[in-house]
Amino acid sequence: MGLRLSFFSTPQHRVFNYRPRYYDPHKERLEQLYEKYGKTPEGKLKAEAEAREEGITPNKRYVPGESIRGSFQRSIEENRATAGNPKVKTLLTLITIAAAFIVVYYLAEGFMKILR
Repeated sequence: MGLRLSFFSTPQHRVFNYRPRYYDPHKERLEQLYEKYGKTPEGKLKAEAEAREEGITPNKRYVPGESIRGSFQRSIEENRATAGNPKVKTLLTLITIAAAFIVVYYLAEGFMKILR
């Protein structure tokens, strides 16, 4: 047995032992059974309960692409309804363009006076 010099001490091995304070094995077993068979404690199927919460009727048949079909057209119609008057937008665009031309004209004149 040799003498080991060490500048740092190594910690002793510790065991983590967690015991819950309140544990009900019967309740745990019931939850596992509900999860296994896909039911809620009221006896309803879990998928039906989740569908009702989301507002989907469980008897409705799934049609692929049903939620996508026409969504682009619906969004355009919704934007048109909330966008306001297109004549006002056109008028504001023309006024903005005219103001930009005026600003560019006066800036160009100012630079020409500076350069002379």
